[in-house]
Amino acid sequence: MFPLKPVAAFFLKVIIFYALLMIPWPGVMGAYGYVFRACGNTVFRTFGSTGRVHFAPITPVPAGKDAKDTTVTLENIKTRGARGTMEMNSRLMGYLPAAFAVALILATPVPWSRRGWSLLWGLLLMGVFTGLELTLRLVDAFSDKNVLAVFSLGPVAKATVIILLKVIALSPVTAYIAPVFVWILVTFRRTDWTTLLSSPGSSAKHETPSLSTPLRGCPS
Repeated sequence: MFPLKPVAAFFLKVIIFYALLMIPWPGVMGAYGYVFRACGNTVFRTFGSTGRVHFAPITPVPAGKDAKDTTVTLENIKTRGARGTMEMNSRLMGYLPAAFAVALILATPVPWSRRGWSLLWGLLLMGVFTGLELTLRLVDAFSDKNVLAVFSLGPVAKATVIILLKVIALSPVTAYIAPVFVWILVTFRRTDWTTLLSSPGSSAKHETPSLSTPLRGCPS
């Protein structure tokens, strides 16, 4: 049975760290949005054989924290530069899930050196998760039957993309489930699970006397 005080302390720390990361610190969201768009332009600039993608900020900067701050221009150079646009909120897509993963890692009672490496790998994996979201959105947009179509998908493949898009990219629940999996993956080791799953008295129950120590009641 898990002791309640350490568990309660862990959840309290998660709440505190997450609340601190949610504070609109000056420049934080602007810096994250810049990185979000720069990575998007680096990874998705060319999509398929004729698809082109460009991420740009929406100006003027939206006032609301949940307002879309990024516009994505889609282009098919084969069909004489046919274009389409999508608007995204980098805060909802990337920052909030990453911040939740960071809060979980910082609150975990492991040595700070491990937490540092866990933060590095955790942020990288959360970036991969955000990249997966973007990939699904772009695959769906570039496979619609219109002038932007870069490739065609069969009915089953298209339906699969739509389902994955709804589950991974459009569901608010997944944005908080993915950080939990990332946290577990990058923070815990096999020995941690052995310690957590073993009962406090198990070592005492299964302890055998040492041959070098005389048993009580026996002559030495």
